[in-house]
Amino acid sequence: MPRLTPLQWLIALIFLAFYGFAVFAVTRDYYVRHPIRPPAPAAPAAPHGLSGSQRSFGIGSALDAVNPIPSSIEESDPRLLEKKADSLFAERRYLEAIPLYRRVLELAPGDMGASNDLGLALHYGGDTTGALEVLRRASAAAPTFQRIWLTLGFVTLQSGDSAGAREILVRARDLGPDDPIGQEASRLLGTIGEP
Repeated sequence: MPRLTPLQWLIALIFLAFYGFAVFAVTRDYYVRHPIRPPAPAAPAAPHGLSGSQRSFGIGSALDAVNPIPSSIEESDPRLLEKKADSLFAERRYLEAIPLYRRVLELAPGDMGASNDLGLALHYGGDTTGALEVLRRASAAAPTFQRIWLTLGFVTLQSGDSAGAREILVRARDLGPDDPIGQEASRLLGTIGEP
């Protein structure tokens, strides 16, 4: 086996350092250009997070085989439509879920869960203004429905209105400070400087 001279060792070390830096720079550049976004279900106001008994998460395809879900929004059963919309939402197919949530609300205008989910789907689908409008209308219609206030606060915060989000999140927290939604509102308040 050949022996390396000190100069060859130095060149090898310089090459390894340069190579490591190059890999780091390329990787960093990629993640700066393509930031990692948290998965939708992990968002603080995810529609399914606290109502697991009401909605299944991530098993929509298996349920479709057992309980056929309509492929058309002409369906008149809001439960089937909402199940399909929830399945699409879980798959991050927000733009496809939006018309289904809208149809659910046509059939059952007082369904605050569907209003909450529609607001989130609009936000994640890129229509934050539309999401805020839906969520504000729903919060006015059901002022004690804590989840709507949490979602409205989250979307308001994401839109860049920290002062408005603070006020809304305080309301969400105060509706039930010890339950999971109230705790999530407290956590979000902590991120914007509210204890």
